[in-house]
Amino acid sequence: MGSRTHRHPRCESCFLHIEYCMCAEFRTLETRTKLALIWHRDEQRKSTNTGRLALRTLSNAEAYVRGLKDAPADLTPLTSPERRLLVLFPDDDARPLTSSLVQESDLPITLAVPDATWRQARNMVRREPILAGATKVIPPPGPRSRYRLRFARDPDHLSTAEAIARAFGVIEGLHAQDEIERIFGIMVERTLEMRQPSPMTSKD
Repeated sequence: MGSRTHRHPRCESCFLHIEYCMCAEFRTLETRTKLALIWHRDEQRKSTNTGRLALRTLSNAEAYVRGLKDAPADLTPLTSPERRLLVLFPDDDARPLTSSLVQESDLPITLAVPDATWRQARNMVRREPILAGATKVIPPPGPRSRYRLRFARDPDHLSTAEAIARAFGVIEGLHAQDEIERIFGIMVERTLEMRQPSPMTSKD
């Protein structure tokens, strides 16, 4: 008899197999800073995407999906005069994100974060006038990435969640960074466990 592939049901929220679901691990953080995640359409349903972790952790967060043929992303809400827009992206003129940079204005910050492959993210920032004209920032240095779910050409690159965590650590405080990094660590470990082959069932 031919073998039948067993498909594990996945959680529709965290995209892990049901037995590894991490939805109960999320704790919501209230922040003055707003996260605007600029999602490439291909990232939405990837189980390895980490941007969604920050979306679910931060109450003051929203996503904009870019690349949908019939529904172009409208980024005009990011231009609110009541908020200061920063874009987390390592452009040539990007500034290190420091407490002194944050204190240059009393306005609350909207942190826009492209969530895509490196090439896609670069195209987002260059082709969207609102992002292109905003101040670019890079997160502070720290330990190397703990992300082991996708291959990175540069060992100094961070996952989206790690970059957001470090940025919020500067803007909001270490409690915000710690919480995002906590949920990120759970996601990485459970995904790696999920990928392990099932043990063979012995036959008498």
